[in-house]
Amino acid sequence: MPKEKSLNEWRAMIDREADCVGIKPYSHNIITLALGAIAKKWGRDEANRAIENFGLEGMGWHRQK
Repeated sequence: MPKEKSLNEWRAMIDREADCVGIKPYSHNIITLALGAIAKKWGRDEANRAIENFGLEGMGWHRQK
């Protein structure tokens, strides 16, 4: 069984992929999956924090209420 990723691992994945949105295929999908995983385990506020910290709103993601 694969090891569950930590919040820092999910955030590092978003950080790596954010620079590749629109350049590298699937980066957008990977970020969406990472944000979903963060929201599921650590809550919507933490996912919103990642959107803000990584400047994802300018790339098409929106903070959830």
